[in-house]
Amino acid sequence: MTDPGWNLPGQQPGQPPAGSTPSGGFAIPPAPPVMPPYEQAAASDPLISQDYGGWFSRGTTIVKRAWKELAVLQAVGLVLVLLVQAPIAVFVAFRTDDLQNLAGTGSPDEPPDFGLLFGIIGAGLLVVLISVILTAIITLASVHIGVSAAVGAPVRIGDALGLAVRRVFPLLGWQILAIPIYIAGLCLCLLPVLYVAAVFTVLPVVVAAERTNVIGRCFKLFHGNLGASAGRIATIIGFTFGVALVANLFGTVISAAAESGSVGRAGLVFGTVAATGVEAVISGALAILLAPLTLTAYADMRSRVEPISSATIAHELGIATDSWASPPGFQTPPPYPSY
Repeated sequence: MTDPGWNLPGQQPGQPPAGSTPSGGFAIPPAPPVMPPYEQAAASDPLISQDYGGWFSRGTTIVKRAWKELAVLQAVGLVLVLLVQAPIAVFVAFRTDDLQNLAGTGSPDEPPDFGLLFGIIGAGLLVVLISVILTAIITLASVHIGVSAAVGAPVRIGDALGLAVRRVFPLLGWQILAIPIYIAGLCLCLLPVLYVAAVFTVLPVVVAAERTNVIGRCFKLFHGNLGASAGRIATIIGFTFGVALVANLFGTVISAAAESGSVGRAGLVFGTVAATGVEAVISGALAILLAPLTLTAYADMRSRVEPISSATIAHELGIATDSWASPPGFQTPPPYPSY
């Protein structure tokens, strides 16, 4: 049988068609390059991103969509903080003032009055405990609100607080278990304790979504892509320390101005309450930004360890994923199985 001479443009007579094998069959075209799972998810997911800019953009997008609900949540926390912390702060201020007035007035032969000191320490520990519990509840609720806003589900503060109440004591338990690791890092030096703090930044989100093997999971997520994790967490920690210093500075100035402008302990009371309120307001305003950034940092870190999508995280938080519509600008991929 002779060659009919049908050749494609640019093909010499008798030359096999392009893409065919010497035996006459056609070669299988090369498969397109396979992207890592996190790059596939990051292409359209509202929580997962490929780079630093995408991470920050997704976090701020959540803030724009749910800032009202996040602000209400922080306002509730602020009221509770003022109701609980302000009286204790006034008590501590009174006892500290009494302790300073008694310094150097007692006889060298008389034993020191440890009652005032123990009262100050006990009240301070009580403030810390209550603050930790309230912060844990608000943080867990913020995770629920952030995921709901990201995937386009209805944002319900009641559902968010329900999740927070169910998970607050497990979160406190895992935080207590993390304390020895913090102490070990502090004993080694400043850098190790900062490393431990960076690893456990996403601990509340892990407790809310995954719930088991939390400490080991935090280390695994942080080291999934060390550079990406460090960049995101360093930004969050930097914001936290910077705003805390500003809040403390404002509180100190307000307290000093109130004490110097009033006679007796009225200025001490007003200054202490005002300083506590100002610091709480500034911290709450910062939390409206940091909560979504921490959530999206967790999603980024997890996507570099295993296939994941925002739909999977929403399902783990109990957010219905069969009726919500993806927010504008995102095409949410189907959920991947959770590991």
